Amino acid sequence: MGTQSAMSSEAAQLPIVLEAVNESVSTALAVGLAMPERPMIDATTRDLVGHLRALMAEDLGFDEDPAVQALFREGYRVLDLTRRPTAESTQFGAYQYMREVGLLTRRFADVYREAQEQDDADA
Repeated sequence: MGTQSAMSSEAAQLPIVLEAVNESVSTALAVGLAMPERPMIDATTRDLVGHLRALMAEDLGFDEDPAVQALFREGYRVLDLTRRPTAESTQFGAYQYMREVGLLTRRFADVYREAQEQDDADA
């Protein structure tokens, strides 16, 4: 099962900018006294989904590492359109989904960062 089979060619062409990924994840996972407004939740979720798709299009060792395979299974589950909040979803439901995508995106970014460091060490 190839990692790019379910990823759009557009996501595969996007560069990975870890600073942008970190900013989106930090926004999603920030603890505040009040829940963000729905437009901010939706915008942050869109950013995170884009980052997650781009990270999933990278070669992260899917064929060799069972932990990475499990991470991809989780990624496919979370990105399933039937799980995503709709306009009719509650603000809290959309918030919870945003945080779930944020946590998963952070895990993918960590794997990506480790792969880049290994590539740099091998070079």
